[in-house]
Amino acid sequence: MKIVSLISAVDQNIDKMISGMRLETDAVVVNQLRDGGSAGASFDDAESGVLKPKDQESSDQPEIQVSDITSDDHHIKCITMHMRGVGLSRNTCIDNCPYCDICLFTDEDIIYDAGYSDAIRSEYEAHPEADAILFNMRVCEDRRTYWNEQYDRVRFYNYGRYPAYSISIREKVLDKSGVHFPLEFGGGAKYINGEDSVFLHDLLKAGVKIYKSPVCLGEETERESTWFKGYTDDFFISRGALYVRLYGVWAKLRAHIFLIRHKDMYKDRGYASAYGLMKKGMNEYSG
Repeated sequence: MKIVSLISAVDQNIDKMISGMRLETDAVVVNQLRDGGSAGASFDDAESGVLKPKDQESSDQPEIQVSDITSDDHHIKCITMHMRGVGLSRNTCIDNCPYCDICLFTDEDIIYDAGYSDAIRSEYEAHPEADAILFNMRVCEDRRTYWNEQYDRVRFYNYGRYPAYSISIREKVLDKSGVHFPLEFGGGAKYINGEDSVFLHDLLKAGVKIYKSPVCLGEETERESTWFKGYTDDFFISRGALYVRLYGVWAKLRAHIFLIRHKDMYKDRGYASAYGLMKKGMNEYSG
């Protein structure tokens, strides 16, 4: 069972990153550079080239640099771009993933446990009914949004807690579904989070059978979030837009439920102000 890791990174030295992650699989890496950044990878034996995203129609749009490298007998396709957005990064990984059985979404700050790839294979072999499996990952307490205690089905009422690095999916299922990450949500996009929730929502809508597993694959390196800067105006505006994307006509009701459950998030601004910002995001996205 062949696994390919789909890695989203920003301004990374690819050699150092791959070594630090302790990868046991082939991978596609999208390394997004900030202005003036440097890829930082040593492509001594690499075959270099250029690539354009599948949705890039005009020839005057920026080119993407592509290099193929080998690390510990694993083939790594490194795609370097100056364009921003985690949705674009993950979609570029999807569109350039070679044939495999399982796609594993991941990030630059994940460190895997020894034998994690065999653990993934074992779960899929034990559960042929699963199109996709969401795995545990150890994270610091204030960033933890989920922890799977048992193997069970993921449905529309409980999919929203899972980050992209928990997601694995059968490649043929992903390809058939046609589902990609949204470009307007997530780090580097207009609305600063929620791309993983939209992705899982759209997979469920496409009929993909998603399960959660108590198996833990590794840990997230503790660091400052690339998108979370506190419960700012942008946080609530983005949340409002996200709720329209996920819940449609029920967005306002879901916003009120969210605020009732998370009073600590707006204790310095008040309920009315927080809801007003969420409503602004709803109106922006709907308009």
